[in-house]
Amino acid sequence: MSTILVTGLNGLIGRAVADRLVRDGRSIVGMDQRVSPHEPFPVLTHDLPDPHRWHEVIQRFGITAIIHPGGISGPMLLPDAPARIVDINLTGVAGLLEAARIHRIRRVVCFSSVLAYGDQPDLSPVTERTLLQPTTMYGATKAAGDALINAYHAQFGVDAVSLRVAGCYGPGRVTPCVIRLTLEAALRGEAARFRSDPRRTRQFVYVDDVVDAVVAALDTPALAQRTYNLGPGVAHSLSEVEAAVRTCLPEARIIDDPNGPLVGSFGLGALSIEAAQRDLAFSPRMPLAEGVKRTLAWVKQRGGG
Repeated sequence: MSTILVTGLNGLIGRAVADRLVRDGRSIVGMDQRVSPHEPFPVLTHDLPDPHRWHEVIQRFGITAIIHPGGISGPMLLPDAPARIVDINLTGVAGLLEAARIHRIRRVVCFSSVLAYGDQPDLSPVTERTLLQPTTMYGATKAAGDALINAYHAQFGVDAVSLRVAGCYGPGRVTPCVIRLTLEAALRGEAARFRSDPRRTRQFVYVDDVVDAVVAALDTPALAQRTYNLGPGVAHSLSEVEAAVRTCLPEARIIDDPNGPLVGSFGLGALSIEAAQRDLAFSPRMPLAEGVKRTLAWVKQRGGG
């Protein structure tokens, strides 16, 4: 049986991917900076970018494929430590790709971001061929990582793919998220305050839909390209989010505050998901209201509000 390494075990996507693979009866090894000894599969710690750890886990467990959502997960983290972001997100990916080359790993699935595109001149649909012009260090590491993946494939035949994910939400997301913050505010009896900008969009995709694409990217025999956009295929307004939250919390309110934060907004149009639909059978199935309902159950379980 093939064994799959899943990094970022404590993160939103890493946790959801690991749980899906376990339910599917697949053999996995988990990895993160800190791990629980109570997982139903082997786990190892890894403080990125330590390149030797990749070789150790591959040889020790006979790893045949790698899913790598681990690393810094957004520009809100380590804002005053740009060099550390490069170490974790870019040097870490370089070490992973080199280990994959040496050990002939069957498939590597990495995670980029909508922020690799930076701020675009208008709100036209964004395809994988749109010019990357990141405006944050986080986005820059994702764009550079995508370039490394393409080069390792072109020059050495490393079968790696990068998924550029929009605003992923759902149970397990602890970094700032419009949906979770709105739910928490409503549970406190308060209005959530965010700012809209006609030059920016918000694009929410539920974590389980992303996991579907991850599994397809892992298993599809031959991929036509090295990067794929994953998102809802549309932009969401604050009023749409409010309406979705009010289906389970009727008292919820979002105030469009010109002095509020631009949480989860991007200076570009909706990600085109045509390539992922074609090659990965990606079709976001989770309605916003149902995704909000499931997120609310998790927020309540955590004692949020």
